[in-house]
Amino acid sequence: MAVTLWTAHFIRICIANLLLFVSLYVLFPVLSVEMADRLGVPVAQTGVIFLFFTLGMFLIGPFHAYLVDAYKRKHVCIYAFALMVAATVGYAFVTNLTELILLSTVQGLAFGVATTASITLAIDITNSTLRSAGNVSFSWVARLGMILGIVLGVWLYQSYPIRNLLYVSVIAGVLGILVVSGIYVPFRAPIVTRLYSFDRFLLLRSWIPAINMILITFVPGLLMPLVHPFLNDSILGNTGVSVPFFVGVGGGYLVSLLLARLFFLKEKTLRLVIMGLGLEILAISLLNSTPIGVSSMLLGLGLGFVMPEFLIMFVKLSHHCQRGTANTTHLLASEMGISLGIAAACCMELDTDKMLHIGQIAASIALIFFVLVTYPYYKRKKVR
Repeated sequence: MAVTLWTAHFIRICIANLLLFVSLYVLFPVLSVEMADRLGVPVAQTGVIFLFFTLGMFLIGPFHAYLVDAYKRKHVCIYAFALMVAATVGYAFVTNLTELILLSTVQGLAFGVATTASITLAIDITNSTLRSAGNVSFSWVARLGMILGIVLGVWLYQSYPIRNLLYVSVIAGVLGILVVSGIYVPFRAPIVTRLYSFDRFLLLRSWIPAINMILITFVPGLLMPLVHPFLNDSILGNTGVSVPFFVGVGGGYLVSLLLARLFFLKEKTLRLVIMGLGLEILAISLLNSTPIGVSSMLLGLGLGFVMPEFLIMFVKLSHHCQRGTANTTHLLASEMGISLGIAAACCMELDTDKMLHIGQIAASIALIFFVLVTYPYYKRKKVR
């Protein structure tokens, strides 16, 4: 009997992952701006919450293996989803910067556990011969959820109060919980494991690609928050229709899925990543001189080429039983880059030229670093 990747339960875990990222990223473009306005502080101060969000992901990281091995993984995922929803509700009642920082840290903790548990569940319910394809598909759906969340957040914030975004975030989170609860996971006896370990947290032998990933995702992070409203001007020529910048990014990302399948060349990873990073450099370089739609499509196309190939590199650098750790490390590196980019953008809220210049430098360093350091290291160290 033929083995298929897209079983009913794999589809459900992918949908749950999509909803998880929508629930989080619907808030990311607007949270720093809204909270700065509510608390009467500069956006540069509220932008720091994204660093604490990442800190939360790293604080819980060493406990990932214990949580998913000592308890039922589906229940761990559901409870982490629920904690994220509770943190989202908390944003409606924030009265000072300390509360905001604490909430963002808690949300980072919950998101870290939810993503790790969902990655582990996805691997558990995927046939061993299809796990590489499953890893890429699962990650691709997550990035699609991220883009959908950003687009939805910007669009809603332009027309509705912040509470509507919170409603959408909570609804997406609750739907995610319901979807996860419907997943069948084969029985697995609890495993006695250490409370604190790097298993399912950081793949230490992938530290070089992780640095590269941080540089790559720093660029879209710079462009994400609404402190740069020019990015949400019309991208449809002279139609006057205001469309969020990340609509174009999403379009380019979808196109990349089709184009990447056309490449059956030797050294596919090398070629696709160089092409993708070249497109990222071009996109940020053209932002001030061409219609925004062109740059956004180029950025989405570039990220669509790069992200899956980097995930494959992380997986191929991992030993047996480290596949989940490789996936989590890839996610942590990309989330760190995005968070650093958002925080940097908030610090440069009125200096667009400086932001674009820093973006060009980061993308260029990412390309040079990949060609001279990351790819040679990967070829030398890969074990699959």
